[in-house]
Amino acid sequence: MPMVQVGHFSPDAPSVDIMVDGNLAFEDISFRDSTGLVELDAGPHHVEIRAQGGEEAVLEQKITLEENMHYTVIASGLLSEEDLKLEIMAHPE
Repeated sequence: MPMVQVGHFSPDAPSVDIMVDGNLAFEDISFRDSTGLVELDAGPHHVEIRAQGGEEAVLEQKITLEENMHYTVIASGLLSEEDLKLEIMAHPE
């Protein structure tokens, strides 16, 4: 199974929740924090970044995860400049 770790590196964004396919996957991640590695199913996923406790996505993106890979997903950029983005790095197990 793919393993995924998420980091929050947007200095002007609040703490965030991360939804994967409509389900809460990571909760209350603050600036400079990162999650541990978690298993997600291989295949396509819809990822949404929301302000902690919020209902609206400030960023959303489709990603595809492959078997036997580790992924580091970083939310970076400035919310105030509207250049918030997800950077995805893949590494073989």
